[in-house]
Amino acid sequence: MTLSRKVIVVAVSVLLICLLASLKATPETALWLDNIHWISTISACLILAILGYFRANPAHRTCKRWFVAGAFAYFTGGVLWIFQLLTSQTAFPAQSDIFYPLLGPCLMIGFITALRSQLSRSKAWAFTIDALSFSIAVLGYVLISYLPKSADVSLLQLAVLTAYPASMLSAALVSLLLIPYLRPAWMMPWLLLSAGLTLLGICWMQWNLNALNHSPQSSLWINYGFSVADLLIGSGLYGWQVRITKRTAFHRQCRRLRSWIPVIAFVFSISTLMLIWWQSGPHHYAYHIAIASVTSILIFSAVRQSILLRESERLLRAEKRLAEKELEYHKLSHSDPLTHLPNRLAILNLLEHAIINAASDSGMVALLMIDLKHFQNINDSFGHHTGDLFLLEVAQRLQYITHECGELGRVHGDKFALIVTRHKTDAELVQLAHNLCKIVHKPVLVENHELILDACIGISLYPRDASNADQLARNANTALAHAKRTTQQLFVFYCKEQTKLAQSRFRLDVQLRKAIKKQEFFLQFQPIFSLDKQAQPRVVKIEALIRWRNHKGDIVSPAEFIPYAEQSGLILPIGEWVISDAFRHLAALMHQNDQTLGLSINISPRQFRDHSLPLRIAQHLKQYAIPPRCITLEITESAVFEHEEQALEILKQLKTLGVRVSLDDFGVGNSSLFKLKHLPIDELKIDRAFMVDVPDSSADSEIVSTIVKTAGILGISVVVEGIETQAQLDFLRDTGCDCIQGFLLGRPMPIEDIRALLSIEQKQSAESAPTTEFLM
Repeated sequence: MTLSRKVIVVAVSVLLICLLASLKATPETALWLDNIHWISTISACLILAILGYFRANPAHRTCKRWFVAGAFAYFTGGVLWIFQLLTSQTAFPAQSDIFYPLLGPCLMIGFITALRSQLSRSKAWAFTIDALSFSIAVLGYVLISYLPKSADVSLLQLAVLTAYPASMLSAALVSLLLIPYLRPAWMMPWLLLSAGLTLLGICWMQWNLNALNHSPQSSLWINYGFSVADLLIGSGLYGWQVRITKRTAFHRQCRRLRSWIPVIAFVFSISTLMLIWWQSGPHHYAYHIAIASVTSILIFSAVRQSILLRESERLLRAEKRLAEKELEYHKLSHSDPLTHLPNRLAILNLLEHAIINAASDSGMVALLMIDLKHFQNINDSFGHHTGDLFLLEVAQRLQYITHECGELGRVHGDKFALIVTRHKTDAELVQLAHNLCKIVHKPVLVENHELILDACIGISLYPRDASNADQLARNANTALAHAKRTTQQLFVFYCKEQTKLAQSRFRLDVQLRKAIKKQEFFLQFQPIFSLDKQAQPRVVKIEALIRWRNHKGDIVSPAEFIPYAEQSGLILPIGEWVISDAFRHLAALMHQNDQTLGLSINISPRQFRDHSLPLRIAQHLKQYAIPPRCITLEITESAVFEHEEQALEILKQLKTLGVRVSLDDFGVGNSSLFKLKHLPIDELKIDRAFMVDVPDSSADSEIVSTIVKTAGILGISVVVEGIETQAQLDFLRDTGCDCIQGFLLGRPMPIEDIRALLSIEQKQSAESAPTTEFLM
């Protein structure tokens, strides 16, 4: 049993014992029994108030302090009352009359303190005025009840007599008045407190009326009513807390009740006025007190309404500002800040409405996703400000030709979306797409820079390709992605095969990421041989080739995953792993075989454009203590000539490190022999496509021979790939080619086989006459 329950049980037990004992007690004994249960219940009330203070939320303890103060004042009054009885003091008012009436004001201050922490200032003032209105009404009623019987009492005595019931009843009404304002989640303590204060006020009013009428004050219900009221008040003070309910229905009821509070106070005063009129007539002085009460309440009601009116006006202004902000936010959230076109969210909303209208009219909706190819190059080369100006000009051009056929929006960066509802055939969309590509391709002059880009367009149709806005947008993006991957078409209509391809690419993406995490890649090495007219071909370096054994144990061809890894950016972590693992194997190989060996590593275009590549190569050279001249980085033509200025800078940094640079797949791209003399490269690698018909094809043979001779003039060594026949080898030996690579001499193999091959060559070299070592 908790301490609070123990206190209540003890107090109730004392009350019941006194009640039973008083039934057969003498008047003098009954008086002392009354005082015993009075002081017991008053003490219980104080203890419960103190316990309630310590169990309260720290944020609510300020109001609880006032509760404890009120209970302590009432307890002090009870102690002084007993002292007065023991010392036979009969004066009125006495010391106890100072403390007894303080219970009501202390509780009301606590109520207002709790209210001010929860409500706005204006609503708190409105409640205070309501509380004053009810208090004045109660005071008027008490005075009207006391004045006719107060002829032989002084003004001070009348004031004290009035303070007892008026303070208690006012506190009870204020406690009830709090409920519609604070909307408590647990109302029982509030009701117990209000009931206790009401009963205590009634008991004091009747006690004082008996005193004014010179009647006996030993009525059993009054005497024990005091104690019951004390226990109710103590229980209420213990459990009273401010915890607002979440029930919306109760909130609405409280809001309606608050609007009726001034009316209730006014009706209460008017009823008092009518009561006096009926009992004493309009000329009785009590009637004037009632008139004064009604007038005061009317004044307070007017002030209250004025405060709430100002509060209402403030709220209306705030709501207006909020509505303006919401409208502004809606515009910002649905409009692109640069072009002021509808953004992605707005386009989706427009697309949904267009589909709904098309469904009701059996119409069609086309969604065109427009992307500006290589727009990032403008940002990288001239800055984002120039890029924004370019986008503004393109947006204005697109608006000019689309304002009559649909809704244009900017959904992201350099991507626009066009919703078309006024078309009937695919031919019309083809013509529109042609016009869009044509107008985008026109040169744009921005800050003295003439900028030209192409557009890629993906087209999806409702209801042919999709049944809702999300699916239509997804299919248009899928078609756009397909258009960006193909160089032949600038616009592509969606088809289901594209989704299958996208899903396949997504699965490949997932598998590649898992492969990187689980280290499913491994390296094989293909030997590259020196070619000398007087000696057998010897291994001078090896090329690192990546392989992938997936989770099923199958070997996945690099042709299947390297292109996607390049597009997705996954080539960067894969390429970094290749560099690190290849350096590790080379270092181990050179240490075990005690000979200098070259290593060729393929560098993808995206890797090559990474400005940190030279730094990472330098870190690996230092980590594995490999001479820079042993490392050859193979770079494709496209990586060099697509961004030539950037490529030259990176090539110079690599040359500064001392590593060799090879131009891979030479002859299949846009490069020319003329451009070679301007590039800081050390090696050309002729693609296997030139060797297929050599030496049978005189044209191919002449091309290869010319490249080899020209490279020799420029001081560039040559490696020819795809050597599969002895005739090809003999032809290249006659042309003076430096190195060869192909299945004729060595396929890609594990590092262990490379080690064995080098061991065989060392043995053969030891058995033969010394030859000049070929150094790369």
